[in-house]
Amino acid sequence: MSLRIRLALVVATTFAVVVIGCVYAAHVSAERALRRETDRFLEQRSQSPVFTAGNPGRGPRPGSDLAPPGEAQSRGGFQFAEPDALVQLLDAKGDVVRQFAGQPAIPVDNGDKQLAASPGSPRLRTTHIDGKEYRVLTMSLPHGGAAQIARSVAESNNVLSSLDLRLLLIALAGTVVAAALAWLIARRLTRPVERLTLTAEHIAQTQDLDQNIEVDRNDEIGRLAASFNTMLGALGSSRAQQQRLVVDASHELRTPLTALRTNIELLQRADSLDAEQRAEVLSAAQVELAELGDLVAELVDLATDARADEPLQRADLGEIAARVVDRERRRSGREITLTCDHAADVLVRVSAIDRALHNFVDNATKFSPAGTPIEVEVQGASIAVLDRGVGVGDDERDRVFDRFYRTTAARSQPGSGLGLSIVAQIAQMHGGTAELLARPGGGTVARLTLPEANSTAAPGTVT
Repeated sequence: MSLRIRLALVVATTFAVVVIGCVYAAHVSAERALRRETDRFLEQRSQSPVFTAGNPGRGPRPGSDLAPPGEAQSRGGFQFAEPDALVQLLDAKGDVVRQFAGQPAIPVDNGDKQLAASPGSPRLRTTHIDGKEYRVLTMSLPHGGAAQIARSVAESNNVLSSLDLRLLLIALAGTVVAAALAWLIARRLTRPVERLTLTAEHIAQTQDLDQNIEVDRNDEIGRLAASFNTMLGALGSSRAQQQRLVVDASHELRTPLTALRTNIELLQRADSLDAEQRAEVLSAAQVELAELGDLVAELVDLATDARADEPLQRADLGEIAARVVDRERRRSGREITLTCDHAADVLVRVSAIDRALHNFVDNATKFSPAGTPIEVEVQGASIAVLDRGVGVGDDERDRVFDRFYRTTAARSQPGSGLGLSIVAQIAQMHGGTAELLARPGGGTVARLTLPEANSTAAPGTVT
């Protein structure tokens, strides 16, 4: 069932329930009002002098239409129309002694007999006489006995039935109108959702991410469509980056593989090579294998980004830097100094920051003259690696964090061109920044800046 139909059904059902409740409330209210009118009529009629001063033991008052039971017809009483109320008088024993000529008898129960035997408050009740519903008032008379006044409520019931029928017809018509309006409103409201659904189905079938949903509203559905467009853009960009990564990786892998193939072919003709030539070929093959292994490892690292699964933890940036510097000193044998100035606590994935700093230091040792020191400075939540290498030109500084990009000065050196792109990815993952700056006097300043642990900036994730 579509969203439009469900919404129309929900609105129509809700309207119907509310209207039926209103119809029931109107029925109850009208029924009580009509019953109050009937009771008020009986109470007014009970104030007649026929009842307030009459004595059922002495016969009817002069001019009264009341007669002893069974005598009315013999006296020739003739009634042109049914009276507006039935009246009968009871003696102290509760027996009927007077009533309208030809009227049906009003039932007398124990409560009525008690009022006839001893004075008490008037009593109202509902009963049935000859199959019709009546409202009956029983009251004690001043000189003993009781009077009963009854009025049919058939007319009130007919009014209620007519009112119920009309209200139900109005409720039915209102429900139909409400359902139609709900259908039209739901159609208008769900039109962007339908376009979104059709676009999503088209993308699922064709894998075509170059789609866009027109956004012409600022409500929740409009924001959903805008978010969907943003998601499509991100997916398209991600796929383009993956395709570029595959193309670049295949290109970068081709060079060491070609060199390895050449060296293996030379080794296959080892009989024609002397010992020095064989050693040179083996050494070159080992270099190519090492570079190929590093390239594959960095490609896997960049593509999978397993470090993103590491939980965030609070760490002192100075302690991370000290650990990396100590390790790089042992590995490279270079002079690496560390300066800490109010190192801040950061909320990071420690292994990822370790890798980013390693890449910075590795680049510095690779491109700096052998006798020059490498300086690592930690200031607050920022860590910088300073070298005295050839530096990076202004026209290349914005591209050094691209995958596989290598500066002109670095193309003669071993490397994959992925180290700085990994650093940029780690910085983005933590909501920080990575940058390369020119160092006064020559060289490069590679800086990684992270938000402090108590900062409002939340670390992000990279897809």
